[in-house]
Amino acid sequence: MLRLYNALTRSKKLFKPIKNKHVSMYSCGPTVYDHAHIGNLRAYIFADTLQRVLREVEGYSVDWVMNITDVDDKMIGRIQRDNPNEDPNSALGILADTYTDIFIDDIEKVGIKRADIAKLPRATDHIKGMQLLITKLMREKIAYESDGSFYFSLDAYKKSGKKYGVLVDLDYTPQARVTDDQDQKEGVADFVLWKAQKMSEPYWDFEYLDQNYPGRPGWHIECSVMSTQYLGAPFDIHTGGIDLKFPHHENEIAQCGGHQANFFVHNEHLQVHSEKMSKSIGNITKLSDIKDPLAFRLLCLQAHYRTQMDYSPKALDSAHERINNLRAYADQLFLATEHQLPTADESGITAEFWQIFSASLEDDVNTPAALAALAAIEGKVFSQQTLQLLYKVDKVLGLQLIDERPISSEARATLADYETAREAKEYIKSDKLREELKTNYQLQVSDTQYGPLVSRIRK
Repeated sequence: MLRLYNALTRSKKLFKPIKNKHVSMYSCGPTVYDHAHIGNLRAYIFADTLQRVLREVEGYSVDWVMNITDVDDKMIGRIQRDNPNEDPNSALGILADTYTDIFIDDIEKVGIKRADIAKLPRATDHIKGMQLLITKLMREKIAYESDGSFYFSLDAYKKSGKKYGVLVDLDYTPQARVTDDQDQKEGVADFVLWKAQKMSEPYWDFEYLDQNYPGRPGWHIECSVMSTQYLGAPFDIHTGGIDLKFPHHENEIAQCGGHQANFFVHNEHLQVHSEKMSKSIGNITKLSDIKDPLAFRLLCLQAHYRTQMDYSPKALDSAHERINNLRAYADQLFLATEHQLPTADESGITAEFWQIFSASLEDDVNTPAALAALAAIEGKVFSQQTLQLLYKVDKVLGLQLIDERPISSEARATLADYETAREAKEYIKSDKLREELKTNYQLQVSDTQYGPLVSRIRK
């Protein structure tokens, strides 16, 4: 059974869904003002791996929701820079459409199936829901209005008996609180729910107590509304990068009345030369700079999600070599001729591998240990049973190791001639045919106890 590290309890806990055999999971998605960099993508690869483990290892159905933040300061800064003369709301929509499409293309390239994400809601489609939540918080006297903006009062929230700081230990002195808005707040720890309209910014009307407060939502309220609208409250699992733990996730929880999700699961940063990969630092790598996106996925899986991961071209090259070796092994199994391999692995190694592999993943999604277990079968065990299990491994890890394209009939004929020549000990002829398979068909031949097995040559 799956045990996950829960930031709410700061310990690994046995995971049990609220509804039997069905998991509700929310992931904080991208702000679509620019390309996501590979540090961002690490978070989505982890969330995808988690939902795959839930489905393929634990046997749950998963309702996975990921939001699109399509209005915030970064979005507005981009349209003001690039489209100063256009209608702000229209320009915002065009920018969001552009980078949402790019984001979906990127996640598909790293093995995340768009179809596995049940909902990909955009913030601007949920303005009404945010306004309803703000109205509720005002009614409860946990929020207040100031100069046309609405704020969450941390002091009022705490006085109501609810705890703030469930994910992190907080020092409430002013200098210790990270503030994200510096307008007309009553308390330094308060945060914005609704920002009053400013010149040349997109805005929406907000009717409250027969008065209009044109403006736009704050960042934190977006996720509170979209997560609970689609998954209910509470839901099972909330994922996101470690940098979202505070203040974003703390504020989400507070806006939801203190209980939003039963598990909060955070992945650590991707680093370059011991610094977090960040647009503000300027040390980013985009997915378009990487020739083999699935090698990057493997690189992420080689580090436990709760450990900082160091990225370098050398590390990526090693991951590329590793995934190509796994692909070659998958080829050897898949491209074997009918009846060439035994149906079952009589040694029991395949079954033992799956036990170790699945147990590793049930221990807080320990993908490094799961990948290490592959060494017990890779290039050593050949059977139809092993191939079928490799299909299952592929569903869990999302590495797309098995290439189901058949080789050509001409290549098959050449391979048969190679085997005949080798059995006849006509080694000059077999060497020539081996080279022909390599040169003409980009196939590497490996001689095994089951005869010649082939794999595609990849660079």
